[in-house]
Amino acid sequence: MEFLEQIEETNTEGLCFEVKHKTLQIPRNLYLDKLDNYDEPFSEEAAQHLTQKYLDWKDDQGLLGMIRIEDNPEENLVKLDVAVRYVIECEGLKNSL
Repeated sequence: MEFLEQIEETNTEGLCFEVKHKTLQIPRNLYLDKLDNYDEPFSEEAAQHLTQKYLDWKDDQGLLGMIRIEDNPEENLVKLDVAVRYVIECEGLKNSL
């Protein structure tokens, strides 16, 4: 793939992240109600929208990443496994990276 050879990659100095996984459990009827304006309420885009609203409500300054969605209609529950990145100090990490 010739176009891939044209991509330049550099390491970013001085910017480190810690990734935390959060599990959000939401009543299924509430989840569907709050995302009724989405054609695909179980899409990553819809789940990210709801999760970002939750993080904003908690005043959580993390950067939202990927989300795994688990729909369980029998238990009337939607579980979201959310990856959230937090900027941390890089000092002391240089030797361990």
